[in-house]
Amino acid sequence: MLIINEILGNINTDGKWKKLYNIMNRDNHVHTIMFTRLESERCHLFKRLPELNEEMGINLKRGIVLRDGDVLYYKKSERMFVAKIEVEKVMVFYFVGKPHEDALFEVAVKLGHVIGNQHWQMKVVGRKIFVPLVIDQKVMESVIKTHNIPGIEYTFEEIDGGQLSKEKYEYLYDASYNHNSHTH
Repeated sequence: MLIINEILGNINTDGKWKKLYNIMNRDNHVHTIMFTRLESERCHLFKRLPELNEEMGINLKRGIVLRDGDVLYYKKSERMFVAKIEVEKVMVFYFVGKPHEDALFEVAVKLGHVIGNQHWQMKVVGRKIFVPLVIDQKVMESVIKTHNIPGIEYTFEEIDGGQLSKEKYEYLYDASYNHNSHTH
């Protein structure tokens, strides 16, 4: 079994690795390893590679997130393994208009409450909030419409795995607590 302990580089952000990738790809020595977003956020992972009749163990330092284009393995003139993060459908929230800071804070807290109460993960990037679809799109839309939060609009988009893979999605809170006969 091949054990990956570090990311060697990235073909999308590092010219040296891009050049090596192009050479290896020309010679059919590049193997693209597909990861879901959830897999990409794990630092310890076991991955079967049936097309290569091989297994891969990923053992990265805590907090490291795989990004689209990460070089996981390289052996000159033999093979290169490159990570590819799958496309994911997300609900994207954004603020409309130019709300006053107090109104913006209130809207953000209300939306955060709704997202957190559903146990949905989220990622904030600039003035947008990304929530992966974990249930049917119509159900997620219904939940948001029920709360009718002014100043917020949303769309459903498919995002390339590389667009948001720099950091993990987070829950809104880490502390567990009990209510209504279940634990958060």
